[in-house]
Amino acid sequence: MNILIAISDSYVPYAAVMLQSLADSNPNLCFNVYIICPDITVRNLEKLYKQFNSNATGQISIYCLEISQQIQDEIRDISPYIIEKLNTSFILRLFAPRILPNDIEQILYLDVDTVVSSSLNELTTMQLDDETALAAVKDLIRFDDYSRLGIDKNKHTYFNSGVMLLNLAYWRKHNVGDKCLQLLVKYSSLYKFPDQDALNVVCEGKVKYLHPKYNCLLFFYARKEFLKARIWKEEYDRVLEAIEHPVIIHYVFVNKPWYKGEDLPKRELWMSALQKTVWKDMPLEYRNGTKGMFRLILKYFASRALPFIGIQYQGNIFTKHRYKHIEILALAIYYGFAYWLPNFDSRFFGKISNAIRVWCVKNIFEYVGQGVNIGRKARFGNGRNIRIGSRSNIGAYSLVPSDIVIGDNVMMGPNNFFFGGFTHNISDNAKPMIDQGFKFIEGRTEIGDDVWIGRECLFMPCKKIGSHSVVGARSVVTKDVPEYVIVGGNPAKVIKSRK
Repeated sequence: MNILIAISDSYVPYAAVMLQSLADSNPNLCFNVYIICPDITVRNLEKLYKQFNSNATGQISIYCLEISQQIQDEIRDISPYIIEKLNTSFILRLFAPRILPNDIEQILYLDVDTVVSSSLNELTTMQLDDETALAAVKDLIRFDDYSRLGIDKNKHTYFNSGVMLLNLAYWRKHNVGDKCLQLLVKYSSLYKFPDQDALNVVCEGKVKYLHPKYNCLLFFYARKEFLKARIWKEEYDRVLEAIEHPVIIHYVFVNKPWYKGEDLPKRELWMSALQKTVWKDMPLEYRNGTKGMFRLILKYFASRALPFIGIQYQGNIFTKHRYKHIEILALAIYYGFAYWLPNFDSRFFGKISNAIRVWCVKNIFEYVGQGVNIGRKARFGNGRNIRIGSRSNIGAYSLVPSDIVIGDNVMMGPNNFFFGGFTHNISDNAKPMIDQGFKFIEGRTEIGDDVWIGRECLFMPCKKIGSHSVVGARSVVTKDVPEYVIVGGNPAKVIKSRK
């Protein structure tokens, strides 16, 4: 398989780490790695050859490509149009069709701030047709780029360019690289992510989209309240699959894994690959030097000092620290005070009462979405592992168990009762049931999105209520409820479909 990297000399150690992870995750594949690096030093080139080309297995072969004087002049001419904080190494890949051997028709481009964690077998057999410029992963957190770049969102979805399977035959035929460079000069002030923006404009409607697992952006590992609010709803399940089984992890933030002291998801994979390279003794530095060091020190003390005065400080968007004393305080305020306040739909103090209850459950539940309502005298035990989505409610006087997931836009009437995930053990007929104790039921109760639950319903343990369904008042739910149906009765049965 052919791999392309475009870097400056200072990024060579990070490229070696990425390539080491590539080799470790694909022991049965061989790779020809083509590196475009105009300023690579002899020392770094020798280290790369030592690590890979001298390997007896021959799994990775390094080819450092020479750049003609003409291309060097073009890079110099375009440099004034590049955002000042960026160097020009990122545009090198736009010259790939002109620099790479003509017999290479497809190549996988990888940013060096990636780590490969699983097999690339599927990509090795993927063939792009004559009308496809590249294969890439949708950038699922971009919303304003379509109007900014004049892209028709019905025709094209903005993609992240950190991982791309390039159809070089198409690029050569349609001059993709040259067209991108022309746009960078013409719209230099408009393009926030210069070559990525240009590629999305030039390749509009000519892209094959890959599963997010092939470019698992670091943002995907954010806490669910951040992720669910920003990721497109129709892609959310695929993103969850990606973070469970990533193939390529992309550290897209400024907090790269090679910076000292950064607490990033999956950083251990990068560190493990580093230890297998000839740069394993490379000293790591703080981002922004001394200033960055003091920033991390302040975050460290804030994360330990603020919780003592009842403030839930979260150091980053990836991890959520649970402070037991704040949780206990919130439980005490809820059951001792907020529990008794008027219902959220009350004309008098309804909104204030609900705001107090929501503050409590945000410090108790695992996740609480936006616009949530908690009914008067709603009970949830200690609130362990409860998730409730945006614009959903727990009905007044209702009892929900721990380990329940309530989706978005769920309407719940009052006096509903959900059994917890355990029941009496009655298997031994020779022994009184009262003496047989309890047995736990595997699983948890799950309520999908856009569900309407009437009043005074009874739910047996660990049932799943499908999205877009209606559960009629006083129903006794003993089985899972499918999507898009109306159920009712005792036991609850499907009355009709909503489709």
